[in-house]
Amino acid sequence: MEFAFADLPLLDAHVHFVHPECLEEMLALLAEVNTRRVHLVCVPNPDATTHNPAALFFKQKFPATTYISGALDYTILADPGRASDLLGAQIAGLKAAGFDGLKLIEGKPQVRKLLPYALDGWLYEKMWLALEQEEFPVVFHVTDPPEFWDARRCPAWARERGWDYSDGTYPAREDLYTEVENILQHHPRLKLILAHFYFLSADLERAARFLDAHPGVCFDLAPHLDMYQDFSRNPQGAKAFFLRYQDRILYGTDIDTRAMQNGAGSFMRYIPWLIRSTLENTVDFTTREGSTYHGLALPLEVLEKIYHANFERIYGPQPARLPYTPSAGR
Repeated sequence: MEFAFADLPLLDAHVHFVHPECLEEMLALLAEVNTRRVHLVCVPNPDATTHNPAALFFKQKFPATTYISGALDYTILADPGRASDLLGAQIAGLKAAGFDGLKLIEGKPQVRKLLPYALDGWLYEKMWLALEQEEFPVVFHVTDPPEFWDARRCPAWARERGWDYSDGTYPAREDLYTEVENILQHHPRLKLILAHFYFLSADLERAARFLDAHPGVCFDLAPHLDMYQDFSRNPQGAKAFFLRYQDRILYGTDIDTRAMQNGAGSFMRYIPWLIRSTLENTVDFTTREGSTYHGLALPLEVLEKIYHANFERIYGPQPARLPYTPSAGR
């Protein structure tokens, strides 16, 4: 597939770089899809390690074009009495280490079950306060596609990944949304980017009400199960939404070295093509599976905001400096 799209400085706001040994493959992919700058988002691992070292490795090599958002260190749970304070202190630590923001996957039901602490509860209280005071942006994964709570509709590939939430042991979707509302009520100045369009692509009216109620919040466009099908099913409504909230939407693909290692490199190239085809095409287009989508034909000035300007407004025009001299640059 070719990338003959608008010639704009593309900044991918949602990339996972987990494996340093995949550096050259990641660089080749970014070049192929015309991505000039990246934002690497990190998450914690079940063994209490994080993806932070890999992101720092990448940023050390390419400090001028790489933003990074770190993951939290949950070894602090060994000291329950101080855990909230220690978690809050990590924000200043990440900032001092050269991170540009925080990434939270703690709102994903699978992770929320493993870390059974309310997002608006005692454990995260000092963290939200520090994020607001430090004006430190956070990319936040909250909930998942509603199909994952229905055993009949949950795709087999999602079930294989542990994302079938129908057995009643996982937090309810609406409960997670309520926790976010409570967080924003107490911390309205948070610089919050909700990943995957907050899983509201099928309910643009609700998405609009949410953004109207929380003017400091943005959505990113990293795809989920039926996100771009949802936009295509309601092209007039989707285009009106993108035009109305053009300052609140960030381009992101969710490309991931883990998928590359699992042989999904071609799919990683397909995702940017699908997103940009949806946003830019003036006519209908057909995917590699033979499905027909409607292009939204967004104006160039709107695309420029989505592709880089909105991110720069939140994170700054240049990545944060590392506290040491990188060995190479790009």
